[in-house]
Amino acid sequence: MTKILHGSRKQVYEIVSQVDKYHSFVPFVEESFISMRDTYNNDLPTKAGLVVGWKDIVEKFECDLECIENSKVIAKSIELDLFDFLETEWGFSEVMKCEDKCRVDFKLVYKFKNPLYDKLSFMFAPQVTEIMIGAFEKRLKKLKLDEAMMKYRKGENMKTLS
Repeated sequence: MTKILHGSRKQVYEIVSQVDKYHSFVPFVEESFISMRDTYNNDLPTKAGLVVGWKDIVEKFECDLECIENSKVIAKSIELDLFDFLETEWGFSEVMKCEDKCRVDFKLVYKFKNPLYDKLSFMFAPQVTEIMIGAFEKRLKKLKLDEAMMKYRKGENMKTLS
């Protein structure tokens, strides 16, 4: 899935690479954590995990992460009970030299161990992808609004000091 978001590559990359914050904005994510960082490469996360729940199904898994700053985040699950494999890839690129827009290419590839779940999932795959992108887009809007409010308040404080 490809979508244009109203934020810079850096902003979108930071939201996606901060896996430990997913529990606060991604639907069905109950816990999120980063378990390993590359201290030799800007402290980028290299291993992270989620606890995902829906109805009676709860799945905890860890992923190996490959983060290429402001460009790409790839997550490949290590141990899974519910899936044979689960991988996501996020790509970020500039939109026609516009710094405040970012083209996001998102791929979600998975296979359930249970063949029935696997067949049923194909009916819901497009909605799941849309929900995921929507959660990150909403987070971007919230962070940009918070940033604008802080700048506004700072400007108001500067006026009162004058």
